[in-house]
Amino acid sequence: MSITSRSLQKLLRENISGEKPLSVDPEQARELAEDLLARVEPIAGVKRNDNCYRRFQGGARANQPPTHDFCCCILLEESSDRWYRRETHLHLLRSPEQQLWVDLGYDRSPAPVSDIGEVVALVQAFLQRVDRQKALAAKRQKQKDLKVQAILAQVRKIAKEDRFDFATEVDSIKLKLIIHLSDDEDFAILIPFNQFKEVLPKLRTAIQNLRDIYNTGVRFTTRNKRSYGRTNWIRHQDL
Repeated sequence: MSITSRSLQKLLRENISGEKPLSVDPEQARELAEDLLARVEPIAGVKRNDNCYRRFQGGARANQPPTHDFCCCILLEESSDRWYRRETHLHLLRSPEQQLWVDLGYDRSPAPVSDIGEVVALVQAFLQRVDRQKALAAKRQKQKDLKVQAILAQVRKIAKEDRFDFATEVDSIKLKLIIHLSDDEDFAILIPFNQFKEVLPKLRTAIQNLRDIYNTGVRFTTRNKRSYGRTNWIRHQDL
């Protein structure tokens, strides 16, 4: 799920009013569910899920009584992430009081549904929020890629001129620059992306000082042990 629980709750509050709760019998609930599906299925990425586990649990959840009738399940978001399956479903449920309730992800609407159009609006608002999240994520990734390129350009220049081999590791907040000292030793400099403009002008001096200290015979107490056997060293001769 790409949207936090707090954001889901906000979407539910903004779209499910509870002003004039519908009162429906089982047949009316089924008709409204089909109406909802017909209105949202044409939206790209939205799918009905007739095999939802909730269908066979009567709407049961750890913090909800198992008395709600299942009306329909709609898949709103799924991820092809290799390691972590992320999905967001919308469930329409009928309570013993003959009211319709919505579960979005793991959050329930604070009020019953007054009109099926509210649920359609909720689906649209959720998808718009997902699109904004994706756009922001793409923007952040682009900014990070530009920073990585700027750092690497500077490092490659220094490595070529000062003759040292290096390797890099990148995560979401920093680039780790690993400087090769000998066959058995190296050291790492962490360059946070949010400070890279301040760090870059000082990088050459820092590397030179550390190499000079090492060359005097002083040995460091910290090592990047994972770098042993590393195959992605960038050789200064190749720059």
